[in-house]
Amino acid sequence: MSLLLLEQSKIFSFLIHQYNQYMIALTSPTIIKSFCNKININLGFEAYMFNNMKFQNNILFLYQNVKTIVIGRHQNPWKECNIQKIKEDNVMLIRRNSGGGAVYQDLGNHCFTFINEYKDQDPKIINNNILLNALSELGIKAELSGRNDIQVDGKKISGSAYQLSLGRKDYLQRVALHHGTMLIDLDHSALSKYLTPSKKKLQSKGVDSVQSRVINLNQIKNITTRDYEQQLIKSFEQYYGKSQQIEMSDEDFLKIDQVKQSADKMISYDWVYGYTPEFTVNLEERFDWGSIDMYFNVINNQIKECKVYSDSLFPDFITQLNVVFIGKQYSQDGIESALSLIDKQYDSYCQNVKEWLIKAI
Repeated sequence: MSLLLLEQSKIFSFLIHQYNQYMIALTSPTIIKSFCNKININLGFEAYMFNNMKFQNNILFLYQNVKTIVIGRHQNPWKECNIQKIKEDNVMLIRRNSGGGAVYQDLGNHCFTFINEYKDQDPKIINNNILLNALSELGIKAELSGRNDIQVDGKKISGSAYQLSLGRKDYLQRVALHHGTMLIDLDHSALSKYLTPSKKKLQSKGVDSVQSRVINLNQIKNITTRDYEQQLIKSFEQYYGKSQQIEMSDEDFLKIDQVKQSADKMISYDWVYGYTPEFTVNLEERFDWGSIDMYFNVINNQIKECKVYSDSLFPDFITQLNVVFIGKQYSQDGIESALSLIDKQYDSYCQNVKEWLIKAI
């Protein structure tokens, strides 16, 4: 495998500065290694390649991400995740463009993206064989399961998704994108910590995640991320031949306008929370001054309806609670903004409700 970092730098510098339409043309099998650990940037670059490249050869894009929760395009983060814990631990939360369920990633998780021209044979079949061959060379007997998973003894070690373009006006090729993850040393405790929402009655029109039994490669064999990555590269080259390797950093990716725009969108409030399907939530609590039974109807992360029931001896306070949340965001800022509208004589009760709601949601 040749390491063409200088040539790579010239290629991408030329593309970035000479064009802003970004039609990548790589003339030999290419492995792109990302030294960026931010998933929104890595996925932004992945989308850029899929949507803008003029296909000439096969690409394998490799990357890892810091602690991240990724939800599907039509999922409800409030239902899938423990939002409070995610914020406390500075875990990144993003919504991807594709469907599917919520997943957790960290640096013990290795990500792969194959970009291929779709010819006579479905490239996903070839890519899966490359992955299985790499595992076999590491002494792991794995098998395909269902449409998109790889398992060992019934336990999931890899999941993936697939996307196929229909071709462009200026060229006839169809491009296939096959991306997924391999569990090597993932923190399994994080799955229940971040993907288990706080206990509350919540009904959503979004898509629920399916929990699978999972296992790390290093629980099967003494394998490091580097061991796996090197073997995957060898397996890729065994099939496609000698490749060039390109290494890219955060700065390299963000020089491409489309990548930056996509990366910014994936972590924007409007996309992560505002795109949330309609849902209703019921929250209950008991205070010294009475009980609260609160119902919210939320659309695009905005509270459209609010019903509050209580045995409190302060009916005017409860009446105001029924009104002030309408139109506010279903978030900490929205709660604080709503309660600031309550009469000052109820400040101590508002403080109780604020602390409870912020923790509850």
